[in-house]
Amino acid sequence: MTVRSSVLAAALVMSIAGLVGGCSAGTSADPAAAPVVVGAGSSDLSRLLAQIYAGGLRSTGANVSVEEDMGDRADYLAALDRGEVTMVPDLTGELLRTFDTLSAATEAEDVYTELNRSLPAGLSVGDYATAEDRLAIAEASGSESGDETVTEFLGREERTVGIVDGQVDPMDVLVEGTRSSTFTGASFTDVTPYADAQSAVDGLNAGEVDVLAIRTASFGPLAKDLTTLPDDDHVYPAQNVVPLYANGVLDESALRSFSVVAGELTTADLADMIGEVRNGVPSGEVAGRWLGERNL
Repeated sequence: MTVRSSVLAAALVMSIAGLVGGCSAGTSADPAAAPVVVGAGSSDLSRLLAQIYAGGLRSTGANVSVEEDMGDRADYLAALDRGEVTMVPDLTGELLRTFDTLSAATEAEDVYTELNRSLPAGLSVGDYATAEDRLAIAEASGSESGDETVTEFLGREERTVGIVDGQVDPMDVLVEGTRSSTFTGASFTDVTPYADAQSAVDGLNAGEVDVLAIRTASFGPLAKDLTTLPDDDHVYPAQNVVPLYANGVLDESALRSFSVVAGELTTADLADMIGEVRNGVPSGEVAGRWLGERNL
């Protein structure tokens, strides 16, 4: 399990504030005047999102390159600090947790609003997409759990949960809900890791676990074969796709491209594209096809 340090998060915020704060608030007159570098972490989701946003930017005439495999969130945010990248696509909830470790926001609009308030000087976010990679509790389609909610499930004893190793942190499943005033804590303790989504679904169908804790996009296309429990109390924070960028580099047409992507991209799109990437299709090719189908 990974235990995040609020001290490290605070240090990261101070670093970004100091290094990015000197950026001009003005915009470039010509998006091709300076190269735009889109950063990406090491996950399939991060690489795919970088290619999607890069394609949208190229449609405006911008000179765009993609820097992939930059590591984890701390690594690519540090690259944004240093001016090595212009923007990075990310998730609203994860960014808010980075910049404000005390925020209790969980609903999509509240998370986005508080994220805007928490950003260091010199950074901005564009419109967030309906596409998300939120944490969800899923069961096999056709199961007989009735109308059980996430809150009710987490309050039950002796329930077992499966995860895909590296996609879901068991600590998040257990403690993220403490941000919600209606949630008092999970009582289950048995978490079984699986190597991939197919193994996890097979384990669920075989009765090895009661449910799976998944990320709605990162789990891939097999998510369509599952039924997610309703999270009426917003136990788990929203994780909508959002572009984070340095001020003073992108012009208005480039910023509008972010809104166009936000208006088109869905969670199902992301899950299907991640499936293609995991089957060996380059992320740039997958993103290019998606963009072309929408004339972006």
